[in-house]
Amino acid sequence: MIKLSGNNLNLKNYKAIVIDMEPAVLTDEAEKRVRESYKIIEKIVKENRRVYGVTTGFGKLVDISIPLDKIEELQLNIIRSHSVGCGEPFSFEDVRGAILLRINTIIRGNSGVSRETLQTLIEMLNKGVYPYVPQKGSVGASGDLAPLSHIALAAIGEGECIENGKRVKSAFVLKKKSIKPAKLKPKEGLALINGTQMMTAVAGRSLILSEILLKTADIAAAVSADALLSTTTPFEKRITDIRSHGGQHESAENLRNLLKNSPMRESHRKCSKVQDPYSIRCIPQVHGAAREAHLFAKSIVEREFNSSTDNPLVFIEEREVVSGGNFHGEMIAIPVDTLKMGLSELANISDRRLYRLIDPVQTGLPPFLSKDAGLNSGFMMLQVTTAALVSENKILSHPASVDSIPTSLGQEDHVSMGTIGARKLSEVAYNTASVLAIELFAGMTALKLREPLKSSPVIEDLKKHFFSRVKPIVKDRPFYEDIETITSMVVNGEISGRVEKRLKLK
Repeated sequence: MIKLSGNNLNLKNYKAIVIDMEPAVLTDEAEKRVRESYKIIEKIVKENRRVYGVTTGFGKLVDISIPLDKIEELQLNIIRSHSVGCGEPFSFEDVRGAILLRINTIIRGNSGVSRETLQTLIEMLNKGVYPYVPQKGSVGASGDLAPLSHIALAAIGEGECIENGKRVKSAFVLKKKSIKPAKLKPKEGLALINGTQMMTAVAGRSLILSEILLKTADIAAAVSADALLSTTTPFEKRITDIRSHGGQHESAENLRNLLKNSPMRESHRKCSKVQDPYSIRCIPQVHGAAREAHLFAKSIVEREFNSSTDNPLVFIEEREVVSGGNFHGEMIAIPVDTLKMGLSELANISDRRLYRLIDPVQTGLPPFLSKDAGLNSGFMMLQVTTAALVSENKILSHPASVDSIPTSLGQEDHVSMGTIGARKLSEVAYNTASVLAIELFAGMTALKLREPLKSSPVIEDLKKHFFSRVKPIVKDRPFYEDIETITSMVVNGEISGRVEKRLKLK
């Protein structure tokens, strides 16, 4: 059980709650802030003060005052009118992440949400409610209005949820799970939907996967490097030490440790080859740059986990409610675009190593790693698949954050497109996982063709495990099943986890 304070959420406990389904509870201090924050909203309504979204309309309709007897209807209307998403739904993990992040924002005490409404969200999180939230329709400012509205719609017992892959009425799901639908009070409709939680949730899940991909990329590269009879000289510590980038240092250290005590490396130590191609020689530099992009994105996303992104904002000590722009998603949009490019480059250089593995001129092995080439195509089409995925990644890596389009009759005249960027990041991450999976498949196949020569103890152990899960290639078969299996092994951390049983990776 993880206690949320509004300030202590990081990627580790985010994963524990969102992916591993650990329950969340609030600290006493968070409970206190929630109650004090809502008291300020109650006072504003009682005094009939003019405050955006509490006693006025929204967006371009800010100049329209709302009668006191219509304030609660106003909050219902904003959720209903803003539930305008379209396309395929977000995953369970991403919606769950958005609910968690919305809770963590509210308990910071700047949102003015009642404890009763917050309780509905907490129970939805802890009881695994999965609101139906279409992926398309957010421009990333004022935050993720449409996606968060679909979540809020479920919280009030309207709209739909997903159960066993089917869309069912939210009222039915809440009743079945003994969750009382929220009865919205002043400001609460706006407070539930104004923020960056959807894009940040997708970014959070993608960061979890990208940590696995960074380790797997070094593993796949080490396998390929040994299979290609490459030198480990470019990975030496003295080379990386004179360039001050931590990501490069980490990747080079991983490669040195992965290839340590490799008989295959020793077998060609005195060969005539002077230098390896860039896709081998520059692994630490390229993988290191991706690591730096990940570090940049992680630092900002974790800060956003513990930020107040509502509007207007309640300040408890000053007992004031102030309008601002913390809902704007640019803070997330630029980091997710940066990470997207970093992961795309992991796939790009991986495809180049794969290309060399299937070239008999480079390896001295059979063409396309097929013993009976001609009758069998071997890895020919598998490399075509990586080429397609790498090219798709290049298109997806166009930064969404450089685009903007005015909305709400020009009142909201600059937007972040952060949610689009985060969705594209997720696609790039899964494409990259498949490219690395295919490189691993080829690298392991090449190592097997070089037997009885052995690679390092760590890689030999991985090879044994790998071929216990994937049949060695004797002749052509429908390789899509192998791609699915190995990609799953990459994504769920089975590959990196197997290595880390023997060697701690950076």
